[in-house]
Amino acid sequence: MTLETQVKSGIRWTSLSAISTVSIESIRLVVLARFLSPADFGLMAMAMVVIGLAEAYTDLGISGAIIHRQDATKEQLSSLYWLNVLIGFVAFSLVWLCIPLIVSMFREPRLLPILHVVAVVFLIAPAGKQFEILLQKELKFDVLAKRDVVAALVGFVVAIASAVSGFGVWALVHSLVATVSLKTIFLFGIGWTRYRPHLHFRRSDLKGFLAFGLYQLGERSVNHTSERLDQLLIGTLLGAQALGLYNFANNLTAIPIVRINPIITKVAFPMFAKIQNDTEALRKGYLRLVRVLTTINAPLLFGIAAVAPLAVPMIFGEKWSLSIELIQVLSILAVLRSTGNPIGSLQLAKGRADLGFKWNIIFSIVCAPAILAGAILGQSFGVAISLLIVQVVMQVPGYLFMIRPLVGSCAQEYGEAILKPIALAGAMGLIVIASSYLFAGVPQVPRLIAVISIGASLYLVLLRVFDKEGLYGFRRMLFAR
Repeated sequence: MTLETQVKSGIRWTSLSAISTVSIESIRLVVLARFLSPADFGLMAMAMVVIGLAEAYTDLGISGAIIHRQDATKEQLSSLYWLNVLIGFVAFSLVWLCIPLIVSMFREPRLLPILHVVAVVFLIAPAGKQFEILLQKELKFDVLAKRDVVAALVGFVVAIASAVSGFGVWALVHSLVATVSLKTIFLFGIGWTRYRPHLHFRRSDLKGFLAFGLYQLGERSVNHTSERLDQLLIGTLLGAQALGLYNFANNLTAIPIVRINPIITKVAFPMFAKIQNDTEALRKGYLRLVRVLTTINAPLLFGIAAVAPLAVPMIFGEKWSLSIELIQVLSILAVLRSTGNPIGSLQLAKGRADLGFKWNIIFSIVCAPAILAGAILGQSFGVAISLLIVQVVMQVPGYLFMIRPLVGSCAQEYGEAILKPIALAGAMGLIVIASSYLFAGVPQVPRLIAVISIGASLYLVLLRVFDKEGLYGFRRMLFAR
């Protein structure tokens, strides 16, 4: 297949995977929200703050280096594989030793057994990690899509069965371990046949990979700390209940970044790596990528904000109504974050992980005092508002520091790619809110269906009138010949 055909095939498969997994996880969240309390979700969020930070170190940033480097030898890959396994064991040991300190920091003794079990993922995941990266590098997204869907189904069954049986927060723990285990078994079964590593390890094989990976490792560490600092402070200052509500809102609004953006960015990274020396092609590809993602993400997130007062208590239960204002603010924040998320594919393809590392340090320095002030002055809602203000302020510096050095000056095109769909989606959101009041006397379910239908139809009309490029961009990316 040609590169273009491979890219289109990869996008189709990742789209199918994302649609399937988002559907499964959405149903899972609705069901679990009925059986579990906000405190249960808060406890799991505390565990994932710790696990996520440790996970950033598990491959020393080598995954990106393997995709960036087009000439890795079998011996180099073997050395990198065994290094990855070793690092997983080290991460497990360090987390295990630090568990008493972590529990003391959160002042939450119920966290102790949860962390003991969740830490096991560091012993499991490294066995398949490199195989996943090699499949991604070769654009074998059909294989990865099948794995993700099957794993999501298994995680769903385990979570629901555990919740119905009264296991509480352990339903989330069991689901995580089951999902990671199945993904690893799947990858190991395929990868051991295609990319079996030798019993070989040599330090000289790591040269170049570690230099590239250390910047990415630093970026991941700082980025994860910055992204989780809000949850860390809410958990330590306000407790599991407040963190559960905040994390619930954050999970709903993070769907585009976590599920939708990777549909294209997973494919974009290896594609950009193959054309990394053609700046003009990279600029056009990146701007097209940002425009398509913003055209998709902005209406979804503004729509979530608009229908949250009606949808949250109806779908998840009245106990989650306290999260509505958080959902509305975090939805707007997620729109802005989703426009910056794709830059990672471009940076790594160009071998400039150092830019992301330096930017995340700057961003974290700005974020930390803002989050702390927000937590003190306005609790969880104050944190959300503080993060939104910081994100707005940092949009232009982000372009100047990270985008322009890689693809050249494109401020006008970049601004148009993100501002036009955001403006149209914002207008749609306001009309959806107004429509909700017009249907105030209608029963909840048909009222929700009506306002969502109005919003979707209106956005398509607005795109057709004011932004045809955004309307047809995703269709062309999927189906153009």
